[in-house]
Amino acid sequence: MIIIRELLDKDMFQTIQLKALCWPEELAGMADDKLNIDEEYSFLVDWMHSGVENNDVRSLLGAFENEKMLGVVFASFSEKEDSYCGIELNGLWVYPEMRGRGIALMLMSRILNYYENLGLKEIVIYNYHNSSSNSFYRKFGAKVFRTELQMNEQIPTDIFKCDIVTMKDYMNKSLTKYTCK
Repeated sequence: MIIIRELLDKDMFQTIQLKALCWPEELAGMADDKLNIDEEYSFLVDWMHSGVENNDVRSLLGAFENEKMLGVVFASFSEKEDSYCGIELNGLWVYPEMRGRGIALMLMSRILNYYENLGLKEIVIYNYHNSSSNSFYRKFGAKVFRTELQMNEQIPTDIFKCDIVTMKDYMNKSLTKYTCK
């Protein structure tokens, strides 16, 4: 059985390893940058614990089966220039061999429910233009409202926006094929 729970400090090193594993796919051949595991780990642990002092509500969740990490999702309040009443998806990674089981949908559904219950209305997603995950966000109702260059202005990045209720509805409909067997 898949359990979705908050990530703990002890999960952060494996979380960064998962991000590093998915990073080349995310870049879609647009750059050869490698992640520095130690720097990413330090940044993530600091980010995880500094929400309150930054007037932010940060949620870091993991999907686990028999305590084995399958995937992770992070979200926080969006920047005001992107949405006055929204959240930003800060990361969503699932181990390649675990894909196709609805894990990303389960993680996203939990994040969307959490922030919707806080009264937030939309989700903002920064995603590299050539990344295969762009189609995932489009499938669930997200629309590009801006494109910008990131990583030393080398990589076009689509900035998606979607109403939380709309995305949640699309995702919950897709989740039924994983929960109704």
